[in-house]
Amino acid sequence: MSTVSISRGHQSLLEQFVLMRREIVLKLIRRLKEDLAFYETIIERFKRKYGCELADLEERIEREGVPTDAEGHRIWEDSIEWRNAAEEAERVRELLSELEEALERSHERLAEHLRAR
Repeated sequence: MSTVSISRGHQSLLEQFVLMRREIVLKLIRRLKEDLAFYETIIERFKRKYGCELADLEERIEREGVPTDAEGHRIWEDSIEWRNAAEEAERVRELLSELEEALERSHERLAEHLRAR
């Protein structure tokens, strides 16, 4: 890997940019963790309500069909909301993982760069 020599002034600007970018990423991570907690609350509410996992409820609906009464309709709607929350929670977990890994890599690169000075 080749290194590029930059002036102290540019080095300082680069470090400030990396730190600023780090703050933005940290804010985004905090926000995503809040979103994840929201979706996990929905998931837990349905687990308590139905006493099972989403897959179990979906199998029951598949096996028995959706009753035509109000309770059956409510179960169907709950399963949709539960599925949406589960899928969103998974997407948020993936984003969090990618951001946290990228943040760690950028921190390691900056530390290496500063040690090389």
